[in-house]
Amino acid sequence: MWAEDTMTRPTSDSGEPACDVLIVEDDPLQAEELACILERQRLVVRTIHAGSPALHRIADLRPRVALVDFDLPDFDGVTLSERIRRLSPETALLVMSGRIDHLSQPVLEQVGIYKFFPKPVEARALGRAIRAMLKSAARTGLPATRPPEKWFNLRFG
Repeated sequence: MWAEDTMTRPTSDSGEPACDVLIVEDDPLQAEELACILERQRLVVRTIHAGSPALHRIADLRPRVALVDFDLPDFDGVTLSERIRRLSPETALLVMSGRIDHLSQPVLEQVGIYKFFPKPVEARALGRAIRAMLKSAARTGLPATRPPEKWFNLRFG
């Protein structure tokens, strides 16, 4: 557990505070917009624009939450989420996409994805989900890596 102050958060291998949220989004404008929204909520946010660089930095950044775009140039969001899960099992996973026709709830649950956000991502819903995950982790002292049923609300069809 740690306080809201970034100075009390664990540090990465490079000595900077470990990030609260890693955004993996290939559209730099969307990534920055989401980062700004979350930073206003006093979260430490990092953005990366493709899956491979995210995987190379995941151990150093140690994010508590990864927000992954489903349609990246080098990975689909489920594959990237599976790889993040293997490298950083304590990281909670969120996926966002403008297309949901190829996603199924059982697949996302199997990977351990907390929540799916359709694009455009509604800022308040994203903020609420992340705060709830972080509070749960702080309250229990355990990483927020499995989706409680009430948070998992996919809108298919």
